Amino acid sequence: MSKDKRKFEPVFCADDDWQANACVNRSLDPLELYAIGYKEAGDRLVEFVLAKIQDQDVLIYPIVFLYRQYIELRLKEIIREGQILLEKGNDFPTHHKIWDLWCMAKKIVIKAFENENEPPDLKYAEHVIKEFSRIDPDSYYFRYPTTKEGKNTLEGITHINIRRLAEHLEDLSKILENISSGISVYRDWQKEMWSSIY
Repeated sequence: MSKDKRKFEPVFCADDDWQANACVNRSLDPLELYAIGYKEAGDRLVEFVLAKIQDQDVLIYPIVFLYRQYIELRLKEIIREGQILLEKGNDFPTHHKIWDLWCMAKKIVIKAFENENEPPDLKYAEHVIKEFSRIDPDSYYFRYPTTKEGKNTLEGITHINIRRLAEHLEDLSKILENISSGISVYRDWQKEMWSSIY
């Protein structure tokens, strides 16, 4: 195909090499897919950096952004599913403040798992989320080098160890995934209970 013709073809569409066509809008829960996608992309960038020992100074920005997006979306999914479980609607906040999202999710998790002998490890999850919130409270600091007021978004930070970051994110994700799965199981039990009553 000529360069001139390619300039004016659609960009976001399928093409003949079907193996390269990504399916979108086919999931029952797109929030889940987005969360998984952000984490997977972050993990692959980390694998590249650690295998090649290169580009860490430029890839740190998308890595942290992707991991932070994962945390935000997973918390929103936990809030939404937890609200449904606790029969309080199905809404979740639309803002990006992960500390506020964590505080809301934590209350839901405590209530949802109150009868468990071994509830989820919320102390460690809170520690890691607090670290992310401290360095990037509103999801702008790894997207832009300056705030709207012109201040350096990462003032005072000189180094971030990508291996350490990825290890903490992996441990956090195991906790969040277990919470999400547990709420899903409780919701299935709840559906069965209601269907047996009606």
